[in-house]
Amino acid sequence: MSKAQHIMLGKGLADLPFGATRSEVEAVLGQPDERDEVDLGDEISEAWHYWDLGISLNFDESENFQLTTIEVASPEVTLFGKNVIGMKREEAQAFLDTQKIGPAKQETSRGLAYEDVELTLWFNGGECAEIQFSKM
Repeated sequence: MSKAQHIMLGKGLADLPFGATRSEVEAVLGQPDERDEVDLGDEISEAWHYWDLGISLNFDESENFQLTTIEVASPEVTLFGKNVIGMKREEAQAFLDTQKIGPAKQETSRGLAYEDVELTLWFNGGECAEIQFSKM
């Protein structure tokens, strides 16, 4: 997988489509640097972290442990053709408001969610530090 990737809302990253199995992801990215298993109460979610790539992937039990959520922190990853990681909150919101993806909802002081497209931006120090998006 190349570092330069683009987010396709509802579909995944260019090289990692939602619905991919753990074996398929491993064939593209190799072994993760770290794996976590999270008990969500009604199901188990497995997270794979690729720290050098700035990507974390989640596989949920309810989806037969297929890829359901991607979190990216890599500044090379684009959303609608722009590098959003590192953008100021106001700039990111103004840009995304032009993309016709539904209204933004403030998720605490650190997050900005676009629920219509399963997209959340997380901010640290006023700049976008992570983009989280899920299968719709």
